[in-house]
Amino acid sequence: MTEHTVGDLAARLGVTPSTVRMWGTRYGLTASSRSSGGHRRFTDDDVDLLERFHQAVIAGESPRQAAADLTGAAPIPSSSGGPGGNVLAVPGAGRRTRGLARAASRLDEMAVEDGVLEALEAMKGVAVWDEVVRPLLVSAGEQWQHTGTGIEVEHLLTQAVSMALIRYTAGLPELPRDKAILLAGGPHEEHVLPLHALRACLAERGIPSRLLGPRTPVAALARVAQRTRAPGVLIWMSLKDLAVEQELAHLVKSHRTLRLFLAGPGWVDVQSVHGARSDSLAGAVDQLVETWAGRS
Repeated sequence: MTEHTVGDLAARLGVTPSTVRMWGTRYGLTASSRSSGGHRRFTDDDVDLLERFHQAVIAGESPRQAAADLTGAAPIPSSSGGPGGNVLAVPGAGRRTRGLARAASRLDEMAVEDGVLEALEAMKGVAVWDEVVRPLLVSAGEQWQHTGTGIEVEHLLTQAVSMALIRYTAGLPELPRDKAILLAGGPHEEHVLPLHALRACLAERGIPSRLLGPRTPVAALARVAQRTRAPGVLIWMSLKDLAVEQELAHLVKSHRTLRLFLAGPGWVDVQSVHGARSDSLAGAVDQLVETWAGRS
């Protein structure tokens, strides 16, 4: 009988070892054997079960239900104990996104976090952002606008997706920190979820980045860019802030080889001569990849 380590199984499934361990902790999908030294080992039957579990989750089934179907056990109750209520509607969404919408609607943050992490490992960052995360956030925002209810769902989604992106990025190969791309929110920007997504997408491509967070003063960005010799700086803004445009010249002057990128809906209709603008996450990733490839 062949026995497999956590690392062996993770490599076979294309996920991180921490994800395999999390499946054991949350869903009871643990190794059934041990080595002579007492370390857990997965048998061929364990591997077959986990491969079927992984495929079911990739197809859009919730991890809890997939585990219950495969083991014959009752689904493990949600740890949140959150309320039910109306399910967030995501028109035209696939099975995976609909499942996450149900989890968010019942305020099951761990199910959302785990589901997004599974999606990232199956689909990668840009696809998950465009096909899963953005539709969920747009629907949650529209529900709040139209009904005045559900702001807690939007907040929970933001938190859970952020944590999934952080966990996913941490599980990717470690990158050098030299001349990393700088990612920052504008001086009055509160939303950093797109920056977490950008960092994950860059890490997938072997590109290091530093995420400076929300409300970053342009003057501070200029100092950090000069200090770290960053080849590129991306500023994300969700809302238009014309005052920022007047500060960009100082940022560009601080680093002669610096390339500046302006991303997010807040830059729409802002006629900046100081940076390349992108209206989408995929576009911003492409621009940053090109800059990284051409760095000196």
